[in-house]
Amino acid sequence: MSNSNQELSGWERFQKFVSESASIKLIVIGFIILLLLIPLNLVNDLMRERSDRQFEAIAEVSQTWGQEQTVTGPFITVPYYQKVRLANGQESVSLEKSFGHFLPEKLQVNAEVTTETRSRGIYDIVVYTTQVTLEGVFKKPDINLLTGVDTALWNEAIVSLGISDLHNLGDLLVLDWNGEKINLSPGVGNSELIESGVSAPLKVEAINASNEYKFSIKFGLRGSQGIYFMPLGKETNVHLAGNWASPSFQGAFFPTHQITDNTFAADWKVIYLNRNYPQEFSGVPAGFSESRFGMSLFVPVSDYQKNQRSAKYAVLIIALTFMVFFFVQVLNKVRVHGIQFILVGLALCLFYVLLLSFTEHVGFNIAYLLSCIMTVGLVSLYVKAIFKNNRLSMLNFLFMFLIIQLEQYSLLVGSIGLFAVLAVAMYLSRNITWGDSLGKGNSQ
Repeated sequence: MSNSNQELSGWERFQKFVSESASIKLIVIGFIILLLLIPLNLVNDLMRERSDRQFEAIAEVSQTWGQEQTVTGPFITVPYYQKVRLANGQESVSLEKSFGHFLPEKLQVNAEVTTETRSRGIYDIVVYTTQVTLEGVFKKPDINLLTGVDTALWNEAIVSLGISDLHNLGDLLVLDWNGEKINLSPGVGNSELIESGVSAPLKVEAINASNEYKFSIKFGLRGSQGIYFMPLGKETNVHLAGNWASPSFQGAFFPTHQITDNTFAADWKVIYLNRNYPQEFSGVPAGFSESRFGMSLFVPVSDYQKNQRSAKYAVLIIALTFMVFFFVQVLNKVRVHGIQFILVGLALCLFYVLLLSFTEHVGFNIAYLLSCIMTVGLVSLYVKAIFKNNRLSMLNFLFMFLIIQLEQYSLLVGSIGLFAVLAVAMYLSRNITWGDSLGKGNSQ
């Protein structure tokens, strides 16, 4: 009987050690945080799914309204035959055509972009219409600048203009060629440089009449996501303006620009020495596609990006909240059960689901406020019943809100803030004896 009492007393002592040991408590908290990674991972999957749906909506609207647009040209293409030497030294004319491409001496591009917002379900997609004017000068093509030319097929020469998405052109395209009106037809004739566009045959007399040919064309385009140009002129000047406050200038060349709260204006000047191909060539020269430049309709931080960035801090927020709980119970000798940690952790996980669902209807900032009020209110009432203090959780969420809103300095502010929290934790824990019961400190 006495042995049984001794064994029971030993078990009771073990239970007391487990329930009061600060080290064991930390291990349990760490295990709970690992368990909470499961619902957090599900939340991240949900955010990715909703973000993918947004991209699908953008693709659907772009398909009907217009895709990203790239304007290439105009340029002249002249087919020719080459002489090739056979093994016996004889010469023969190849039956396969080669194509010589000749670029303009000067190319001036002016484009005015007007943006608008289209809706697909709960998603808003920015699209644009633009009026593009191309003007410039060609020199008479010199086929002898190409190597291996035997016979030039001048009667098959064409002028081509690349437009990456044709299906929403509103008007017929007419090229002014030295005062003569040339109707451009769909199709590029030769797809070495461009796969989509318009073209027209050039009469021999239209090529050989003089040493210089002025051209101009004006047309409207509809598109989405961005608009780009190719620097085909020996000197290319592009002026692009519009009613969009957050343009993102992309590509091989950066413009001089002015941006206001509602508009932008950008100017590029590119000479042929700035790129990696000459004014006349056959085939596709190296670096041709890489010379593209232009503007994308950039959204600085989308609502889904803010949600995803917010979720990246979820583990830190949960860990900080649990750390506060731990030190409060150690320093104030208030016990918190593991189930209570789990309930608070699940409430913090649910915050991100509320944030995502509200964001899709009222925007991120209002959604964050509503989700924060609901979650912090719930946790604060729960904390108040345990610690008699409801301010600490609110501080965590306000700190996180600051991190998310600071687009460029979030990492700096976040790292400094976390360093400060860690310093406070180290200060508060300086007198805790981790092997003893909760609430016992080092003897001074």
